[in-house]
Amino acid sequence: MVSTSLFTGLSGLKANQRWMDVIGNNLANVSTPGFWGSRVTFNDVLSFTLSPGSGSSGNFGGRNPTQIGLGSMIGSIDANTNQGTFVNTGRPLDVALQGKGFFTLSDGKRTFYTRVGSFGVDSNRKLVDLRTGMRVQNDTGGDIDVPLTGTLPAKPTGQVTFSGRLPATVSGPLEEIFTSSAAWMEGTAAEKAPSPAMTFPVNLSSISGQSFRVTVNGGSPQTVTIAAAQFGGNLATVSEAQWKAGVEAQLNTKDVIWDTASGSFKTTRVGKNATLKLDNVNPATPLTSLGFNSILSQGTETAAKGTTKLNQLTVNNKDYAAGDKIVISGTDPKGNLVGGTFTYGTDGDDVQSLLNFINVLYSSTTTDGATAALDATTGQITLKANQPGESEMSISITDDGKTNAGQSAFSAFTLTRNGTGPDEVKTSIDVFDSLGRSHPVAVTFTRDATDHTLWTLSASMDASEGTVSAPAGAQVRFNPDGSFNLVTGAAPDLQFTFNDIAATQTVRMDFGTSGDFDGLAMLGKEATAAATDQDGFAAGNLLNIAFSQGGTLQGYYSNGKTLDISTLRIVVFNNPGGLLREGDTLFAESPNSDNAVQTIAGSSGAGTLVSGALEGSNVDIAEEFVRLIEAQRSFQANARVITTTDEILSELLSIVR
Repeated sequence: MVSTSLFTGLSGLKANQRWMDVIGNNLANVSTPGFWGSRVTFNDVLSFTLSPGSGSSGNFGGRNPTQIGLGSMIGSIDANTNQGTFVNTGRPLDVALQGKGFFTLSDGKRTFYTRVGSFGVDSNRKLVDLRTGMRVQNDTGGDIDVPLTGTLPAKPTGQVTFSGRLPATVSGPLEEIFTSSAAWMEGTAAEKAPSPAMTFPVNLSSISGQSFRVTVNGGSPQTVTIAAAQFGGNLATVSEAQWKAGVEAQLNTKDVIWDTASGSFKTTRVGKNATLKLDNVNPATPLTSLGFNSILSQGTETAAKGTTKLNQLTVNNKDYAAGDKIVISGTDPKGNLVGGTFTYGTDGDDVQSLLNFINVLYSSTTTDGATAALDATTGQITLKANQPGESEMSISITDDGKTNAGQSAFSAFTLTRNGTGPDEVKTSIDVFDSLGRSHPVAVTFTRDATDHTLWTLSASMDASEGTVSAPAGAQVRFNPDGSFNLVTGAAPDLQFTFNDIAATQTVRMDFGTSGDFDGLAMLGKEATAAATDQDGFAAGNLLNIAFSQGGTLQGYYSNGKTLDISTLRIVVFNNPGGLLREGDTLFAESPNSDNAVQTIAGSSGAGTLVSGALEGSNVDIAEEFVRLIEAQRSFQANARVITTTDEILSELLSIVR
């Protein structure tokens, strides 16, 4: 048994030595691009059986087998197939695989696989692996030819694509409108009537010497005193005329009067700003004797009508009398001066007669004139130009300062809508001719004046470039939901005749799919319509080559175009850990790797490409150092078994002395 431990320790030394070899190889390749680290697993060796054990019997229980192990051995050395970190190199022909798969290389006889995409171009303009010189294979299994120079010929524009929005909100054609900044209101006066009504002649003897206050429009109170001297000399028999004269003599009749028709106090102002309140001068209570209460009364107002008398307007501070004048001045839509004087009584006395006078001044019956009107809902006066477009119109209404200054406070007129022509949306695009020259072309969409879902297409170009014409009657129509419908009239093609080119070039306008929103639409208020793409381009020189994410080698030209050159072949294995390592971080198929599945990046489970980078080694230094310590201690332990066994054998041999 002593000798068995010697061989057991020896097997441990051999196994741990192999582990050390694997760790050393991992650490040696910690900076090797595309390197897959390895791990070691151990198995024990067949055990020596001293007793196979026995089952329970009667009163005796069973016994377990008695075995002594004979050491350890390497069970497997497995590849770590995890993704390595990427290292940016900046080289356009360096590529790394993000995910599963391998690049395919060929030496003309055999096919090899690698995770390292350090590619370059050899003297034959073939794409090769810079480390081995092997040629990189494309998706069809052939070599990849790389153009290092070249010219991409020009292509004349054949189609222009439009997208974005034309406004659904109609902003033209519109007539210019001026509107009074304040509404013209028809009002009633604030009124205080006695209850019951006063019966004349009236006996005021019982309240002789007493007083009451009248507060009008929130101003200072005015006092009325019941005295014989104010009411005809005899308070016992005061007539209505004497009552009116006595009251109004003590009041400011610009503010309030006694109205004999209604038998009540009334304010001269009308509207909601007219207020009237009566109060006793304590301790006497003459208002109670007269039948008046002390509740505040307020006038009312509504939007004026054409039949509203000018003296009923709330802006009226003093009633007009026959011969009073109102001055109208301004300019007509063409900018010509307009002026006239409305005479109260002679030209009329209501709002409509004033509007009729204004319409005569502004020639409302002519195309170039303007029309004044009253908005029955808001009570505002509007002056509207008779035809759409920009206007020089203005208007002002004031009292004649000579005869009735300050009689009415007419509000000023402000511009509430600019006059505009038809709605237009303009965009532009460069159109390329057959020689690769670009020509700026302006495209204009004009909304139909009556059918607001219809837009007319027109185009223009500088005469030094050539001429362009849109087909007559070409109009773009939209559906009720704003999606593109169709082009009415002729086909939406523009005809170009460029200088120095005899042939006419036809360019088709693409507005999207009918009933869809993938092109031009009519929505919202803002205009974002633009010619977003056209299929022509100028000639270009090759500037650079690089790989796309899908593994396609592309050429980038000075005209901004990209040309696909070839596509890398990517292979995927069901068991990549079963591949044979061939050195130079190359792999070959083995019986346990299964056959290669040939595909391209991003397909059939293959990863995508990252251009300008290489995949680094997936060796974790910290993990390897931990394993190195484990291997060292395990080796030392097995060596200790051998030295201890040697000492025991030496001791055994010394027994015979």
